Amino acid sequence: MNSPQIRKVKIVCSHDCPDACSIWTTVIDGEVKEFKGDPDHPITQSSLCGKVNEYERVVNSEDRLVTPLKRTGPKGEGKFEPISWDEALTETAERIQKILDDFGSRSLLQYYYAGNMGLVQRFCGDALFNRLNATQLNQNICYYGADAGYQSVVGSGYGIDMEDVKHSDVIIIWGCNVVTTQMHLLDFIRQAKKTEGGAELIVIDPYLNRTAKKADQFVKIKPGTDAVLAFALAHEIDRLGMNDQSFIDAWTVGYGEFKKETLDRYPPEVAEEITGIPQETIKDLALKIAKAKAPVAKVGIGLGRNSNGAAGVRAICCLMGVVGSYHKLGGGVLYDSGCEFRLDLNPIKHLDWRTRFDDEPVLMTDLHEVLSEDYNPSIKFLYVHGCNPAATNPEQKRLLESLSREDLFTVVHERFFTDTCNYADIVLPAPTFAEVDDLYKSYGHLYLQMSKKAIEPRGESRSNLDVIQALGKKLGFDDSWFDASVEEIVTEVIESTDDPNFEHIQVEDVLNCETLRLNIPRETPGFKDGFKTRSKKLEFVSQDTSLFEGMPSIPTYNGDVFGRGQDQYPFKLITPPAHMFLNSSFGSDPKSVKREKLEPKAMIHPQDAKELNINDQQEIELYNDLGSIEIIAKVTEDTQPSVIIAEGTWWPSHGIGKKGINQLTSSRLTDFGKGSTFHDNRVAVRAVIK
Repeated sequence: MNSPQIRKVKIVCSHDCPDACSIWTTVIDGEVKEFKGDPDHPITQSSLCGKVNEYERVVNSEDRLVTPLKRTGPKGEGKFEPISWDEALTETAERIQKILDDFGSRSLLQYYYAGNMGLVQRFCGDALFNRLNATQLNQNICYYGADAGYQSVVGSGYGIDMEDVKHSDVIIIWGCNVVTTQMHLLDFIRQAKKTEGGAELIVIDPYLNRTAKKADQFVKIKPGTDAVLAFALAHEIDRLGMNDQSFIDAWTVGYGEFKKETLDRYPPEVAEEITGIPQETIKDLALKIAKAKAPVAKVGIGLGRNSNGAAGVRAICCLMGVVGSYHKLGGGVLYDSGCEFRLDLNPIKHLDWRTRFDDEPVLMTDLHEVLSEDYNPSIKFLYVHGCNPAATNPEQKRLLESLSREDLFTVVHERFFTDTCNYADIVLPAPTFAEVDDLYKSYGHLYLQMSKKAIEPRGESRSNLDVIQALGKKLGFDDSWFDASVEEIVTEVIESTDDPNFEHIQVEDVLNCETLRLNIPRETPGFKDGFKTRSKKLEFVSQDTSLFEGMPSIPTYNGDVFGRGQDQYPFKLITPPAHMFLNSSFGSDPKSVKREKLEPKAMIHPQDAKELNINDQQEIELYNDLGSIEIIAKVTEDTQPSVIIAEGTWWPSHGIGKKGINQLTSSRLTDFGKGSTFHDNRVAVRAVIK
């Protein structure tokens, strides 16, 4: 009897998470059996989240798509039959060509996001669709609001290295459930708490999530009022004379105007009325921040998904400037490190192949409108990969109607049969990250790493690069790119990147899958030599309003955008991440679904439940002008009165009546930055009587 062949292969997690974990897989006789965190990776440090530490069940799932499928019934019914790859590619290419001939290139749309964070597999579709001059996509569905707020104050730049949080003494987790969404940050928080004097962990959030339960102090804030709290804290620090005037004088612009026009309007007593936080709590928190040697605010992207989301992040960045925390090791605003990976992605995307730039990219959040019959130009071909819009997009009712158009030819490239697949004409099987080569950066830390496939793709599944290259050849393109391997493309990316952060990074080290830190000094504040704004200083008053359409030069708070609409729909609806899901990526995994209690639930405060005669575990209806869903009530004080919390982007097929939470979310945009507002919608609630 032959002994089993055992291999260990180092790969990288492809899921949309700032930690970008390095993983050791165990492969036995060609089948992956184990996923373990890389003990030598400075961030992963041997540990993986509960979603990925048993990822072999996802890779080996019997529910994986393993062959191309063709629709045989009406759209939405999910009736398909297996076909060959040649049939699938030929029909797709022929349809693309016919649409080009009959309607023009504007009728083609590639729709994708971060279901796969590998740079080649995620972005390679751009090369083909740029060559075709297809309609372009503005990927505003996630972080645009938060980004705009951050950049308007400090510009681009990572600000603080995640590893330097161990030097912080007051750590504020603001609008971010890091236990669920960035678990490795907890390791550095623990180190900070173990130092002499011990760091204090403060969580500011509308509900008592997993991170808030670990806090030394939890501050429950009314949704969307973060800017007001930050202004009030800065007001109180200024009133006490505890602002860092030397930092303000040397490294900022506009403080006097900011103080007069904004801070003076929001003393703690005014903020109490707006935020719901007692003024004494605000004063106490301001004193803690002012006394801290190195206070840091970890700002969540989700905080930006509010009508005042950009203003909220902007205000927090200003607050940390008032105390000069950006020049203190471990201080500042911990937001995003992805901006430091300034790779030349043209060898993947080939924007240079486009010959038409005369149209505005369409917004991801407007997909329901872009695909509608009345939209001009009419989209006739849709290629979906790396996302599940039938579950994750706002205005879901209208979107499903648009996806049901018979004159819209839709191709979906997926690992599992998602809700979006129900509306496809062709479904193509995709591999997991264990089955492809790719290059990964992070938006949480400063390490680059390539991943080589641990096993061959399951069944007949093919990578996005393979599919895009094959379609290009079917369409008659003979550029060498359409025969290039991932290694060849990555080599060109590294060799063509001319940025100081990559000075020491060599192609051979990348191809050897080494963990490579960017050329950024350790234990050094990110803005020690100046900020990445037009003035090179922190801008309390923006010096370049042209970057953000509609943004006032002075930070402000715009109030509740719903106005009187709150009378008809009195509850704020927030849709934060579920612990065992990541967007919609794990909706196919029975264990993740089981650990999330098998079905979607909506948290409602006991006070509201009593007034509406709603019992725990009772079926309730949430509704507004966009739609309605039935869902199970979870009566709990973890939320607050008039605030409904529905954790997780559950697949609609898991919900009662096969409806998802995004039936209720709108495509309204943030105050500036054109970001999504998933966490700022109003609903009414009533018990379901059967």
